[in-house]
Amino acid sequence: MAPKADFDQWVQNWIADEKAKGRKCFDVKKSGNSYYVYFQTTRYNAELKKREKVSGYLGKLVEGLGLVEPDTYSEDDDEKVSPARYGLGIDTGGTFTDAVIVDLDDYTVVAKRKSPTTHDDLSKGLFQSVKAVFDASDITPNDISLVGISTTLATNSVLESHGGDVGLILIGWEPDPGVKFGEKECICIKGGFDSKGRAINAMSDKEARAAIEKISKNVDAIAISGFFAVTNPTQEKKLKEIAKELTKLPVIAGHELSAALGIDLRAETAVLNGKLIPIVSKFFDDVESTFKKMGVAAPIMAYKGDGSVMSLDEARLYPVETILSGPAASAVGGRVLSGLENCLIVDIGGTSTDIAIMDEGFPQVQYEGATIGGWRTRVKAVDMYTVALGGDSRIAIKDRKFVIGPDRVVPLSTFTETYPDIVPKIMHNEVYDYYIANEFSTKNMTDKEKRIYDAVKGKGPLNVMEVMNSTNGLWVIADELRSLTRMGALTASSITPTDVMVYLEKFKSGNAKGAEAAVYAMAETLGMETLQLAQFLFEEIKMKVSEAIVTKLLNDDVGAWKDGDAMKLVRKMTSLSRDKTLDLLPKLNVPIVGVGAPAAHMMEDIGERFKTTAVFSENFDVGNAIGAVSSKVSESLTAIIQPTVDNRYTAAIPFMGTTYYSHRDGAIASAKKCMEDHLSMKVKRSGGTNVKTMSRTKIYYSAEGRFGSWDDLATTINFIEVTSRAVGDPPQRT
Repeated sequence: MAPKADFDQWVQNWIADEKAKGRKCFDVKKSGNSYYVYFQTTRYNAELKKREKVSGYLGKLVEGLGLVEPDTYSEDDDEKVSPARYGLGIDTGGTFTDAVIVDLDDYTVVAKRKSPTTHDDLSKGLFQSVKAVFDASDITPNDISLVGISTTLATNSVLESHGGDVGLILIGWEPDPGVKFGEKECICIKGGFDSKGRAINAMSDKEARAAIEKISKNVDAIAISGFFAVTNPTQEKKLKEIAKELTKLPVIAGHELSAALGIDLRAETAVLNGKLIPIVSKFFDDVESTFKKMGVAAPIMAYKGDGSVMSLDEARLYPVETILSGPAASAVGGRVLSGLENCLIVDIGGTSTDIAIMDEGFPQVQYEGATIGGWRTRVKAVDMYTVALGGDSRIAIKDRKFVIGPDRVVPLSTFTETYPDIVPKIMHNEVYDYYIANEFSTKNMTDKEKRIYDAVKGKGPLNVMEVMNSTNGLWVIADELRSLTRMGALTASSITPTDVMVYLEKFKSGNAKGAEAAVYAMAETLGMETLQLAQFLFEEIKMKVSEAIVTKLLNDDVGAWKDGDAMKLVRKMTSLSRDKTLDLLPKLNVPIVGVGAPAAHMMEDIGERFKTTAVFSENFDVGNAIGAVSSKVSESLTAIIQPTVDNRYTAAIPFMGTTYYSHRDGAIASAKKCMEDHLSMKVKRSGGTNVKTMSRTKIYYSAEGRFGSWDDLATTINFIEVTSRAVGDPPQRT
């Protein structure tokens, strides 16, 4: 079938008109200069009590006439009936929780809805979005075959230092004095293996039981980390069996979370995972209970940070793997919507902009492990570059320069929907920062924070000058206002990119007069015309997105490069203002795919800036939620092959240790076979079906610029990296 982009414009217009009438999307096929249309719809089979999908041939499409009766007919043109399969995708973002219902055969969106994210209890906002999306369609909960959830809970819990207490048992090693991994208590016992998986010391059953009995008191989970357990995990497995026998606590072993070397990072990852278990388990328990009450009987899959999915049972045990699942979902959602296997995904939400590179249909992954909130982990996550730039980022003035973000506030266009009386105050006072107090405990506030909170509470929206006046003498309060807003005691509203775009009539949102007042107040402060300021700000917003893209790409290719002078060059590269003598023009060799509600506006000229194609597919505003229900069950591992001084090769294969091979090809083939078999079984245990495996080999030569050629002498090889992946379809309700 020809891509839609290859169709004549009149055909594309016909398809758009049909969709605008609310009709199910058509499958149009091109043959020579002729176009043939096939319909697809769904109906309810009362006898089977199930929805079914009906498809068939409609006719030939003729320019000027439209659809005409078919002039040929065959048995192949009869109606085809198949079971209808619908997926429910949910993404909890920093501002909104999105829910979509998609057709699992072609990922067309049947319905989509947004609800504000309820940070005090994410399951509340999730329920509101799911209820709304079912109300917006004729699809019932019983029609759903698969549910996918991307949640910020694990990420936010790490950043906000929430979690349970963890007891850590180390097998065969002791950390340096004073080194802690976030655990409440740590005990070291004898055992451990060498790099080839051979036992250094036997693990004593008596010592193991005594350690578990001691450490299990007053903790929420137990973490285990053994020396070289990635080459031989038997001692970790045995200790876990004993712990489960003696306690009812969740137990996690380091080798279950990572097959990479680095004993300290595996220990830290296991502890972090244990801390997250109580919080994330409760959330998924609430989700499962909510869906059961709604009548959703489909398998529920949780999104992982590497762009794949796992069952809720696995998510309860390995919640650390859901860290950064939101950015991962946006990358996969962008790929599904655009149909592009190789592209740059830019996801712009209310709070941040996330940038990832898609390589052969999968997002590039940080195999060495993600670092978040001061925690170093061995958790594989999408290699994402994030900047605090979104539709709800506060725009401030510092040293007569515009600063966008990092604080997230309520746009004044949204705020003035609820409080329209402040619009004339903004215009008159030329002050555009407003605060309102929420019901909140003052228990953990400083004296100064409590004084400010009490001054605002119960008085309705106050601008920053009114807050100062209400505190009777406090004039330096910016830090306290920021901390009170971040903890949720105050809600802050100010001018944002959303207000600028509403003023410029890029889209409609909230109270347009509130946006106009915000832009007017800032323009008056700077002595500028209102339209002039808005256009200047809009250009600055688009520049910030462009700068973030260049920064991501240079970080990947160059490493440490960023300083003040370098950023001046980046601004010159991404500006549309051309110099008559010298231009530095970037050229991107892959398309840019925009995801997220503000993306089409904040990147409206991004293709021109990077000399590439910019794609904003239909439903790009809920790309994250689509990604949450359109990914696969996937696992991957990497083996390292190195030449030896006696012209042989060692292969360090995770879970197997190091083995010797006489020939390079034999080492590579063995690594592929071992890892693909292991990963295939792991995906099947996770519920994956139709499992496929693939491997990729990359050779690193000691000579600069020499890699990938099998014809070079082995003596020039530094090492060979073999990465294997197994991918399966998630389980579905039939």
